Amino acid sequence: MSTPDSPTLSDLDHMELAILAELRSPEAVAAFEMLHSTVHPETASRFVELLAIINELSGPNFAVEASLDLLDAVQDSGDLELVVASASTVDDPITALALAQLLRRIRED
Repeated sequence: MSTPDSPTLSDLDHMELAILAELRSPEAVAAFEMLHSTVHPETASRFVELLAIINELSGPNFAVEASLDLLDAVQDSGDLELVVASASTVDDPITALALAQLLRRIRED
């Protein structure tokens, strides 16, 4: 509840707070640093989801888990062309997870 002395938070303010709350792992912090300029009100919830996935997979096997997640997304979507077009960037595990999330979003729509 806001009082006259406390401003009301906008939807974007709430999403930014949700994003910051997901910075629980070094990998999530790296993802935030790499992708924060792409966060807009219409994409903020996707970014929160991506950081949650990164936190879930973070740890010593992060790169392997990210690769497996991307393979699962490719298998589910059948969209190998997008992955081939992005092949030069999927060596980075954060990029691989972002691509996997994009494939899932495309499939949902």
